[in-house]
Amino acid sequence: MVQKPKIGIMQGRLSKSHENKIQAFPNLTWREEFEIASKIGFETIEWIFDELQPNPIQNNDGIKEIGQLMEKNDISINSICADYFMTKKLFNESQFQLGKNIEELKKLIIQANKLEISMIEIPLVDSSSLKNNQNKEEIRINLEKVISIAEDSNVTIVLETDLNPQDFEEFLTKFEHKSIMANYDSGNSASLGYDVKKELIILKKWIKNVHVKDRIFGGGTVPLGDGHTNFEEFFSTLSKINYSEDIIIQGARQLETKIEPKQTCQSYQKVVKQYVDKYYI
Repeated sequence: MVQKPKIGIMQGRLSKSHENKIQAFPNLTWREEFEIASKIGFETIEWIFDELQPNPIQNNDGIKEIGQLMEKNDISINSICADYFMTKKLFNESQFQLGKNIEELKKLIIQANKLEISMIEIPLVDSSSLKNNQNKEEIRINLEKVISIAEDSNVTIVLETDLNPQDFEEFLTKFEHKSIMANYDSGNSASLGYDVKKELIILKKWIKNVHVKDRIFGGGTVPLGDGHTNFEEFFSTLSKINYSEDIIIQGARQLETKIEPKQTCQSYQKVVKQYVDKYYI
């Protein structure tokens, strides 16, 4: 029997949006989110590290407080979504800027280890999409510079891309390191028109982290069930490939003047739990 994945929430989704962004570090409410998440029934939170500073994960006092909140609310943090590197990219930058960005990633790996966070996810989509082979080769070379630190820290670098599954697998194979793995995002896949079953089977040995959201084909994020994500196929195939890591809900925000973020997340949690209970028996 496959172990049931933990159902988690992307940090910030339990708070009002910051400057109307769908995703940002909730600098004013990150503490409260632990208790709210626990009451709803979430088991884990995916931490956000972006350009909204200061972020408590960067200093030891913050690390201590995060650890206390995890223990108090029985909430784990197994992954960091490092949106920071979507603008401070690890490729296609000046040598000076690249050096700074690589050092920032090294520091984040060391801090993650202090909380026994096992994954740092780097989004290579939208503004940081890999457009050509030169981009791929450059980021491969630069990530090689942090692999030894990641291995020593028991941290896996998890890449999220918009590459088709065959190209993504080829890209991952070039690393030949267990410290470089893949994130799978159900909504992004639907938006790109990829075959979810085919993708998951091709990438199964690489997938270390999963984001659940819904998107319209060729369009943006919408509430779960309103887009083109085939959730039956998605969850069914996840169980068949023996995926047992976290499932992180990254769903669309709804009109926050009418629906509280907590209510939205609660409804999403129920939907995902129904699928998990159905396919992970």
